[in-house]
Amino acid sequence: MSLPFPDFSHRGSASPAGPDSPHPGADRPLLRRAGLRLLAGVLGLAAALPSAQAVVDLPASSAEADRPAARAQAKAMAMDAPAAAQALAPKVNAWGKRAPKYEIDTGAKAAATARVAAEASGGSAGAIRFRLVDKGDGDAHLIFPYRFKAGTTYRATLKIRSDREAQVQALLRRDEPPWDPVDQENLRVTPRWQTVSLEGTAMANGPASLRIAARTVGADLWIDQARIEEVQGGATLGPLPKDPIPASFFGVHLMRLGIHHNWPAFEPAVVRLWDTRTTWKDLQPEEGRWDFSGPGWKRLDLYVHHTLKHNPQARLIYTMGQSPRWASTQPDWKNGYGLGHGAPPKDLELWREYVRTVGKRYAGRIRYWELWNEADFADFYKGKVETLVEMARIAREELKAIDPQNQILSPSLTVHQGVAWLDRFLALGGGRSVDVIAFHWYYDRHPEQIASSIQNVRRVMRKHKVDDKPLWNTEGSLVCNPTHQDCKDFELSEAEQRGVNLRAMLTMWAGGVENFDYYYWEGRFAPEAQLKSDFRTPTMAGEAFRRSVEWLRGARVVDAWRTGSDIYIYKLQRGDRPVVIAWSLTPDVEVRLPAEWGVRRVSRLDGEVQPLGEDRQLSLGLEPVMLQ
Repeated sequence: MSLPFPDFSHRGSASPAGPDSPHPGADRPLLRRAGLRLLAGVLGLAAALPSAQAVVDLPASSAEADRPAARAQAKAMAMDAPAAAQALAPKVNAWGKRAPKYEIDTGAKAAATARVAAEASGGSAGAIRFRLVDKGDGDAHLIFPYRFKAGTTYRATLKIRSDREAQVQALLRRDEPPWDPVDQENLRVTPRWQTVSLEGTAMANGPASLRIAARTVGADLWIDQARIEEVQGGATLGPLPKDPIPASFFGVHLMRLGIHHNWPAFEPAVVRLWDTRTTWKDLQPEEGRWDFSGPGWKRLDLYVHHTLKHNPQARLIYTMGQSPRWASTQPDWKNGYGLGHGAPPKDLELWREYVRTVGKRYAGRIRYWELWNEADFADFYKGKVETLVEMARIAREELKAIDPQNQILSPSLTVHQGVAWLDRFLALGGGRSVDVIAFHWYYDRHPEQIASSIQNVRRVMRKHKVDDKPLWNTEGSLVCNPTHQDCKDFELSEAEQRGVNLRAMLTMWAGGVENFDYYYWEGRFAPEAQLKSDFRTPTMAGEAFRRSVEWLRGARVVDAWRTGSDIYIYKLQRGDRPVVIAWSLTPDVEVRLPAEWGVRRVSRLDGEVQPLGEDRQLSLGLEPVMLQ
């Protein structure tokens, strides 16, 4: 995220799976409506009142929630087995001012050319032949259109061969902005048939495709048996980490230090240095000179001193990069930070000197080093993935020599093209140089939807055998999703403002994200800002964030599940004390709690605590409640 870019429309999680209309009762779920029900009964109006809706009996555990889901899944598979994996109709997606040239044969014509190879090596006579003759100034992909449903996991399979050795990219991709793949595979295709499998979770409803991008011009490709199927899942969320939620999960960005000298009440254990005017361009504005009395160094000293003064055990993440113009490969290219700063350095020995200089000055105080900010986003990085792989190797070499405890974070990435960029970075060996995988998940009023993107990132990590490394969200917070609403008039109810960050944090933790650095404490707009303009008084959202951290820090999530599509339940254990956190995406849903939970009181994020009635019923909404 960048201060010079106040329009956050490049952010945002996926567009929602359903409507999100304001509801007059969204701000204040009621524990009991006995009086209202009694009045309704006396007047004979029960059917006309919202409180007369059916009460939902909550399952006591994910195992219990999965039992009906498993029956429904088995029934669907039995009744609809032929449609489980859909055969797909091919077409060509071509673009460019100078049009690309290609050939495509289907049916009998393709069968005639494919028959010999099919009989010899396991294809079928119905294969499609595709040849890219000339890319023009664009490209042409063979695609199999499909339509995604948000939150659904898909598996795509096909068989492919070529008349010669050829390079091919297979993608399972969203076909609307930001055109991001949920999975991809770079293939070396030969005359023998091979099976390709892709799997990913859709982040939005909308058009999508399984597509083949030929990287070897002139090669004949045969594609056969292209299928996409939904991967059925149960109600359980996770898999859940076994450890308690550590203090290091809760991080922050401090953007106005110097104007104030305050410290967040939620006691962050991580502070990320970004948009703090402390990057390479600020530390070495002149070639060949390091002036430690300059403004960039003074600010960096201030941040380090302030953080460690308030929390001596705090982890400081220093985000590297932003080449000075004199060192840049593209000194005249301008982004929101100025000329040349978004491009890599023209000489990687200059990068080595920069890393070594900063590393030595803050040895033992800064131990977390992020290689670049949002390298997949064109406004922040204009260079090759290969260059950052080499920069990562150099940074690791220098920083580990200074302090073996230094930890190297991968270039942080976004939901735009981050999955594809990470796949490329790891395929080129970048994983060997980093200790942590960094990603950025911003969220709108539907924070549960970032779970799909987290799953896709973790699949890429497993694919490249780096899933043992921690996954951190080094920058994120609430933004407006322009695909969902007009961001010029972005408003959240009080219930949403109090609850959205807790919902996001539980979604991240359940997905295996081990750190979340909130951007940013002082905030840009009302629902995001945790401080009022005096930089002392917490906003309603800030007070709710502090209480959310108190609810989570040190607790272990032992179970988590979704009932239907609307109700989310997290069971936590703090020592020998069990608690439940629950909310509903549909406001004012009447639920009955299981007796075995033994709940006696209900706590809210505004600090209110109320007893639970003997009927064990309450109303859930967009603001999570803690049940004890």
